[in-house]
Amino acid sequence: VAGYTAHVPDLDLDLPVLPDDPATLDAILAAAWDLLERGAIRAAEDWHWPVLASVDSCNPEHPSADARVVVLRRVDRCAPALEIHSDLRARKRIELERSPPACLVFHDRERGLQLRAWGDASVHAGDPIARQAWERLSASSRRIYLAPRPPGEPVDAPDLNLPDAPQDRPNGAGEAEAGFENFAAIVLTLGRMEWLRLGRGGHQRARFDWPRRDGVPHASWVRP
Repeated sequence: VAGYTAHVPDLDLDLPVLPDDPATLDAILAAAWDLLERGAIRAAEDWHWPVLASVDSCNPEHPSADARVVVLRRVDRCAPALEIHSDLRARKRIELERSPPACLVFHDRERGLQLRAWGDASVHAGDPIARQAWERLSASSRRIYLAPRPPGEPVDAPDLNLPDAPQDRPNGAGEAEAGFENFAAIVLTLGRMEWLRLGRGGHQRARFDWPRRDGVPHASWVRP
């Protein structure tokens, strides 16, 4: 699919370090996309594990904030968009369908970086987008969607909520196919990103806005 992550070289990036470095906004945006693409394919990267913040509006009279760690699965520079996955029965799917605005927060302790990405989430279940995402999953990743009970249900004792199968043997891809009915791909179409570089000599912050979400973003410096 045009614009999606295919392969990212396993190389260190030349990142801006201090506010007085001759870094450009274009260089920062390129570095942000490079790190997001690396995060989507490498579990060892901190940006593989962002925090998804959303609005819990299940009770319209008392909406509240909600957040949880998710896994970054796909990156699309052209859309621009980021993709994560969910059990279709999970509360976050319900939250995002009722209130699509959401934010993904990425933190890289070693590089001293924070990235926040805001956008509107769309939930895909049983459609071609969900099917493409499902086909890219390993057998072990598919197995979690075979959970017999919805996530978040109260229980009297610890419960792995996994299908009856040896816990040290993941189901094969064919065995796990039934989990597709519980699978959802969530695509966050971006409207804004903010990059924050932390340094002992001072911080560096940049903002990127997509007014139409279909072209070159408006880039600007922001005071840390």
